[in-house]
Amino acid sequence: IGGFGGVAAIVSGILLPSDGGDRNNNGIVVVDDQNDDASSSSIMQQQSEDNGEAKNNNNNLFSSAGQILSIPRVQLIYFASFLRFCSGLMIGVWAAPYFKQAFPDDAAQYAVVNALIVGGLGMTSGILGGYIADGLVTWVKKGDEEEASLSANTTGEEEGGLIPSSAAGVTSILRDNFDEETIRLLLPIVGSLLAIPAWYQATHAGTNFEASMFWLGVEYLVAECWFGPTIAVLQSSVGASRTGTAQGLFVLTGAFANSAPTLLGWIYGNKVIDSTTLSSSEELASLLSVGVCAGYLLSSVFFLISASASANSGGGGMQQVAQDTNE
Repeated sequence: IGGFGGVAAIVSGILLPSDGGDRNNNGIVVVDDQNDDASSSSIMQQQSEDNGEAKNNNNNLFSSAGQILSIPRVQLIYFASFLRFCSGLMIGVWAAPYFKQAFPDDAAQYAVVNALIVGGLGMTSGILGGYIADGLVTWVKKGDEEEASLSANTTGEEEGGLIPSSAAGVTSILRDNFDEETIRLLLPIVGSLLAIPAWYQATHAGTNFEASMFWLGVEYLVAECWFGPTIAVLQSSVGASRTGTAQGLFVLTGAFANSAPTLLGWIYGNKVIDSTTLSSSEELASLLSVGVCAGYLLSSVFFLISASASANSGGGGMQQVAQDTNE
């Protein structure tokens, strides 16, 4: 997985270079049989150009990655995504061993129910997350237009009377912290927060298998809505010519997050050996609660911070990133 992430970043950087240079004839050299000397010279020149282009592509890759990682908002989104990946991977790796230990008589039923939850509710959450995120963008645009219209045609007192105070307060808070681009981050923020109690209940349902599966379904439904909105904000923040490289780096954060279930397994193994009071399933439930819930909480915090962070590059690529974003 780690290798795949690295390869994805490199390939995307090469295939989607920041400059718009095109090669004639798709890099194909046409050899004229009537002039072998000229053909040989042309081939050697083409090979030299190919070598130079490969070096330029490598430079473009590292330059693009450096400019992407110099954007404060992108830095925070990557770190928040890393934490969110950590929680998801801990569930993906250790949920099955836990539920089979906690409900040994329902192991076969768990396999079926879990497949339905992951496939059905996970997919539903992803689709709904994208739909709701797009709806939030439309809502913000409409609100900005209405606010501009009211400001131009009414006084402050008349405007205040058009919207209930509670609704106006919520709207004001959202507009103070989010814009048309970052409003999508509400999905990973709220979804991660709602997933915390759902996951805790799933691992602390006692001997009630049905209740545990119910809360597991709720957890997937509220948690898996984060992926699409996060990618959308990430790509809009880096500029049109760097979306491929940004996507590769995003995959790479998920690869790094594989260290989380590995670390949890190492801690769990030591805990089981040393424990004299708790069963192995209770130890695992405790570790999963702390690890997964902490990842959800911290990821929501950093997603929230990223919404107010600058989308401009901190280095010399600031003007280029801003230009790409406008494109």
